[in-house]
Parts: sequence; C-alpha cells; structure tokens
Amino acid sequence: MKHDVMADCAQLPTHYVRNILNLVTSRGGNAAAVCLRAGSAADVGEHDERIDWGQFSALIRESRNEINEPALGLYLGSQLTITTHGLLGLAAMSSATLGDAGRLACQYVATRTPLVALSLEKKGSLACLTMEELYALGDIRATFLEALSVTLMAVLQFVSGGRARLMQANFAFDDPQYRDLYEAFFPCKVRFNQTANQLLLPWEDLAIPSQLADQQVQKQAAQQCEQQLQQWASIQKYSGQIQLMLARAKGRFPTFEQVADELAMSPRTLRRRLADEGTTYQTLLETWRQDMAHQYLLTTRLSVQQISYLLGYNDPANFGRAFRKNNGGVSPLNFRKNNGAETG
Repeated sequence: MKHDVMADCAQLPTHYVRNILNLVTSRGGNAAAVCLRAGSAADVGEHDERIDWGQFSALIRESRNEINEPALGLYLGSQLTITTHGLLGLAAMSSATLGDAGRLACQYVATRTPLVALSLEKKGSLACLTMEELYALGDIRATFLEALSVTLMAVLQFVSGGRARLMQANFAFDDPQYRDLYEAFFPCKVRFNQTANQLLLPWEDLAIPSQLADQQVQKQAAQQCEQQLQQWASIQKYSGQIQLMLARAKGRFPTFEQVADELAMSPRTLRRRLADEGTTYQTLLETWRQDMAHQYLLTTRLSVQQISYLLGYNDPANFGRAFRKNNGGVSPLNFRKNNGAETG
C-alpha cells in the first residue's frame, strides 16, 4: 500500500515520540539508531513540534524491530498516563463527569493525533467509544490502534476513579500472534475482525463524577484546546487540510468549490496552491480512496457494497471499475481473496 501523497501532506504532532523512544531505551534498544533508520533527528520530539507521516510510521516500525516487540502498541499505551496528553488530559480530568470527559476527547483528539476521529454514541444500554481511522495506516495500524485503545482505557479509569466498567474491546483487524497478551492489558472481552475499533461500557457509567472536577480549570483547558486545534490546522499544507476533510466526509465528499470556500479562498487560488504542492484535488481524492479501499478490503469484513458507499460511490459498479483500473484489472473481491483476507 503506497502512502506517497500522505507522506507529503500529513504533518503530525510529536507529542508521543519521546515516549516511544524511551520505551525502546528501557528495553535495551538504541533509540538513536531507530531515529537514524527512520530518517529523523536523534532529538525529535524534544524541539520539533511536528513530523511527517513517513518519519512517524518509520519510527513505529523501527522501534518494533529494534527491540523485537510486535506488541509495542500495548506496552506504549500502558505507559501513557493522563498527564502525557497535555491540555486535553487536563480538560478531561477536570470535567464534571466521565461522559463530559469522553465528549471532550472526541472534540479535540486532533490536537494529539489527526490520524483518527473519536465518537461517543449510545447503542442500547452501552456507550460506544469508536476510534475511526482517517487515513490508511498500513503496517503500523495494529500498533497505533493498540496504543490508542489502551491509553483511552486508562483515561476512562483515571477520570472515573476506577469505577468505569469496560465491557468489551473491538478491533477491526485480525487477532495477532500475541493475542493472549491482551488479557494483561484489557479487563474485558476482546474481539478481533470486527467492523470497527471500539471500547464498550455501560451508558450509565458516563454519569460517574470525576474525582478532580473543576469547572474553571476545565473551561480554560478546553479553550486552549480549541486554540491548539486552530493553530494546528493553520500549519498544515493545503493538501493535508483537504485530506482531513475527505477523511471526515464519510463518503459525502465536498466539491472543489466547497473545499475552496471552506479554506476561505477562490477555486483559482486553491488550484494554484495545490499545484505549488505538486498535486490536485482529484489526485488527493483518488489516492485517499484507493488507500482506504485497500485497508477496508484487507482488514475489515465490510462488504464491497458498504465499502463503495463509504468511499463516496453511488453505485458499487463504479467503485469496481475504478478499483480495477488502479489495481491491474483485479476486482475488489479478488484483491481481498488474493491477499488472504475475509470475503464480504
């Protein structure tokens, strides 16, 4: 799966890079060697505020290899306390209830990582915290989602004073060879090959009051999170901002004119700015569609019809034609079968 366009566009915060490298060091690995192989400076995360996608994914990959730890994400997530999440962690811990903290996390998760969106919904008697992937994460996908889910679980437990009852964790990828290790990190049933990445707990638990609730602190921290969100958006390349719009569109993609309006510029100006970045709106759209098509086909049980709608195709046949054109004539179903994934 190629990520060339994403590597050029996506700028990520370096908030957790030092945590990753510290974990490598604590396991006897050479953090400087990891940085060298990943194409990053040895002090990345200390002075730099952002890193590109290629460097970030390489850091994850090289860290796993350096200490020979495929379950790196589980261990990393367990080391990320609520205070490592900066202003968002402060806003969450000072919220009035667990539900308020969860909704804040959903609103401002992009200040910590733009790779996922969080949503909190009621499904029957359960609260469902869903981690929606906004980009195709390739071979670091499981590692990233493991770290995210474990740290989210830690936030829920901290805010609730250990009273939140996690019922189930769902992952939209195959069970790893180290699946037995999950028992040490998750106090609940864990299911793999699901249609979404989710943490489930009783809806009534969202009313649990925070032990450190402070309305004034929460208000100030949330306001600063909003400022961070705006600042982070402003330093993204135009292509990166558009990729994020596409990822959040859930198949209802905006027109080029609508994108230009959202970015407060004329279509002509946006076309010129994208040309300066070596791309076009259509290229960004088609690349994102292809990357996500591969990810959905290889790592979920969604049907081809469901995938086609998620990618903005009104007719699955149109999706099939576009997919075959970009994949050497191979259909979506055959691509899934040829790569040993579940059929659907």
